[in-house]
Amino acid sequence: MKAAVAVILAALCAGCASQPKEARVQWSAPPEAAKPKAPALIIESKTPEIPQWAAVYEEQGISGVEALADYAGMYLFIGANAGRNFGALSQWLEGFTVSHDFAPLAASRVQARFTRESATFPDQDFGAFFEGAVKGAADAAYTGAVKEADFWVKKRYFKEDGATVDREAYEFLILVKIDKEALRSQLDAILNAVPVRGAKDQTASANRLKASFYDNF
Repeated sequence: MKAAVAVILAALCAGCASQPKEARVQWSAPPEAAKPKAPALIIESKTPEIPQWAAVYEEQGISGVEALADYAGMYLFIGANAGRNFGALSQWLEGFTVSHDFAPLAASRVQARFTRESATFPDQDFGAFFEGAVKGAADAAYTGAVKEADFWVKKRYFKEDGATVDREAYEFLILVKIDKEALRSQLDAILNAVPVRGAKDQTASANRLKASFYDNF
């Protein structure tokens, strides 16, 4: 099971923006990535102004972006990539397609839902239902998802003294949206197709999670 999860997570970060003005604001890596100990400074960005969704995502994560009025009734997903090679990152951005790249994002969120509910490890708490649900979400062909926007920044990282430059790197974000009811109906079909099997406590936990799957999703 751990190998299957690793494959799904690796698919989220497949490969990874032009020359505007320096923006002296803080911007750390997306929540899914390891945050640097020292602060980072934006020295370039796709546009002089950071769009609201990107700024909110940095501060509050995806739940904060979903709370914006512009995205009422939507589930939002972020495709993220980072590195020093602007050209490679640009190719990743250009090659990103909802038909191919949305499924790993959805599967990662399904996996995260199990993890939040788990007291130990998801495969122990929910048995084979966990693996089947994540695999089903990763293999599904979704409809209704739309690439909403993208943004990139180039950041200068400093060492712990806050003054010595450590490195510079680009960070790319892609925002994808999908109607909540549309995604729920598709995930319901996936979850209902996975047999609930295992020990008595595992099946009980799996059934409880199915009944409340979209709470804190």
